[in-house]
Amino acid sequence: MSDTTHIEHFSSDGYLVIPSALDRTEVAALNEAIDRDREQNPRLWQDRRGGRFQSVSILLDEPVFDASITHPSTRPIIRELMGDDLCFEEHSVMIREPIPDSPPDPHWHRDIAHGSDPPLFLRNLSLVYYLTDVDESTHCFSIVPESVEAKKASPDHRDGTSAKDLHGPAGTAILFNAANVHDARQRTTTSERRTIHIYFGHLDMPPLSNHTIFPERLLTSPDPDVRALFDRPNEITARVARSFS
Repeated sequence: MSDTTHIEHFSSDGYLVIPSALDRTEVAALNEAIDRDREQNPRLWQDRRGGRFQSVSILLDEPVFDASITHPSTRPIIRELMGDDLCFEEHSVMIREPIPDSPPDPHWHRDIAHGSDPPLFLRNLSLVYYLTDVDESTHCFSIVPESVEAKKASPDHRDGTSAKDLHGPAGTAILFNAANVHDARQRTTTSERRTIHIYFGHLDMPPLSNHTIFPERLLTSPDPDVRALFDRPNEITARVARSFS
């Protein structure tokens, strides 16, 4: 997919799917790190109910996840979509357990309101990696396609009628406008689904959240391009830095 096609598809639907963004070796290393962190830091895995568990702190102890933020398969596209004032916002890992009986209906939602600036009306960009194979028999990510023209009209679409289920093998990446309506499509399944969730924003806007404490190794990275992503730490990161300085 060319650079022009990236912009055109994002303008049309508000999302992109990048097949094979991570290779099998990378996926295996990330899953091993998840297993290790769940064993060593079980209290840091938040029970979100309904068989969903999330860690917003795994980045602190597991540097293998650094590449999920700066990976060469996604990083140029993210910068292309967001522009040069790109910055990192938050990082988490999520596990959805198998559901042996009837799954709940999706809770269609937008993470944020639409951005106000053309050409893409993109305030925050979300990046999701599948770390397990996802198909019609597993839980999957589902999104309502929404064009730039539709964003100008600020439609609701929260019923998910036109939502599209996104499938792909482990290593698939999904980039989407955090203002697009979306949710997990849960299914009766024996399969666990694992995902990484990353948000990016703009340097001239307030931080999206205080979920993630930015690791010092990324704040002080010898790579100036990586370091620039973390130039605007959120409040919790700034307070931690002041406390330990």
